[in-house]
Amino acid sequence: MAKCIVLRSSTPYSEQHEPLLREVLDEEPSLFAVVGAKSQSWEDAMDWLCADMRMDDARNDRFCKTTSHTQESFEEVVAFVEQWCELRGLSKEIRVMEI
Repeated sequence: MAKCIVLRSSTPYSEQHEPLLREVLDEEPSLFAVVGAKSQSWEDAMDWLCADMRMDDARNDRFCKTTSHTQESFEEVVAFVEQWCELRGLSKEIRVMEI
């Protein structure tokens, strides 16, 4: 499974996307990076979902680092994620999702 995930989004987050974010968390990524004009809404949603899951079940330690990139190109974000993986000794296997 990829330890870093890049979501290329052309639409803002909405509650209908929560199952998708839960699937991402099931992969236990080290980094969830979102690129696109509405990327901040996705980053905020993931942060809140992690916080909500921790409040609902104290034994649940779901967490991943999140970043949003509204002004960067897809290629720049992938390069950033590759460097993230390298600095942490992770494989550069990056899962790219589009929505």
